[in-house]
Amino acid sequence: MRYMNNDEIMLGDQVSLSGGMTGVVVCCFENRLFVPAEFKMEDWKDYTEGVMVKSPQAGLIYYPHQSVDIVLINRELDV
Repeated sequence: MRYMNNDEIMLGDQVSLSGGMTGVVVCCFENRLFVPAEFKMEDWKDYTEGVMVKSPQAGLIYYPHQSVDIVLINRELDV
């Protein structure tokens, strides 16, 4: 999945969300990538597209498609 500027959304990206919320990308379903300390691929096997963002304000938020609500703040290279 990609940001609106066409950059790829990557595991560990720190993002801003609608409503002034923030979060971290913890699952990239299309690439089958997950934060290993928190999630296992088997737990999310039914999801095949989109990303999951963990937000301190709202918990887990699933975005199945590209969204203007997700904006990259910082890219964490070591997840």
